[in-house]
Amino acid sequence: MLIATLAALIQVDSQSLSLNVDGVERTAMVFAPTVPSKNPPVVFAFHGHMGTSRQASRSFEIQKEWPNALVVYPQGLPTPSQLVDPQGRFPGWALEAVDSNRDLRFFDHLYREVMQRYHPDPKHVFAMGHSNGGAFVYTLWAARPSVFAGFASAEAAGARKFTLTPKPIFVTIGRRDEIVRPAIQRASFNTVQKVNHDSGTGTQFGPKGTLFPGTAPSVLWEYDGGHTFPRDSVPWMVSFFRSLP
Repeated sequence: MLIATLAALIQVDSQSLSLNVDGVERTAMVFAPTVPSKNPPVVFAFHGHMGTSRQASRSFEIQKEWPNALVVYPQGLPTPSQLVDPQGRFPGWALEAVDSNRDLRFFDHLYREVMQRYHPDPKHVFAMGHSNGGAFVYTLWAARPSVFAGFASAEAAGARKFTLTPKPIFVTIGRRDEIVRPAIQRASFNTVQKVNHDSGTGTQFGPKGTLFPGTAPSVLWEYDGGHTFPRDSVPWMVSFFRSLP
């Protein structure tokens, strides 16, 4: 019992990282690997609109499913959202793939700090996100493709508005999503498949996923749910990331 309790305490331990980006304080939560390695993989995990880095760490729990990885949960700033927050009162992510985007600049600073401080493997860098955070993943794919080995986007869209190069991606869609309509998400995934030159037939990947091979592989994870992040997809997302060369 004591060992289990200590392990649980170690698992949820995190560090706070603070950076000054263009005169604005930006922050992130960092979970170091609980299974130490010299150059661990690193996952940047982005909360949805109205979310926080702490809430995302509890919802995604990537640090529990991938104890060998360094997991970084950045914190967004108040950002307008046409869907849920047109006045921009709550935290989110700007989605323009331009160097002047404050959140791309934050990521650039954060990436450099994480690489210098924690020494993760630069060939195994991943990004995932939910909702607005999942849309920001497509922004990162468009603007910083050479940085990442793979992506995951949950209950989001955005691929259609960018020019993308083939990259592995794990996509989840809730069939009863009331915020981002499933048809819009499917159209975004269809664009992903075209970019990745995926084959028309896939193979089962976990209980709810289909893996499509191609120039780069894509996984579609569909479930009977709404806009809530599907926590049961995380082990399979991690498995997908770990399978990539």
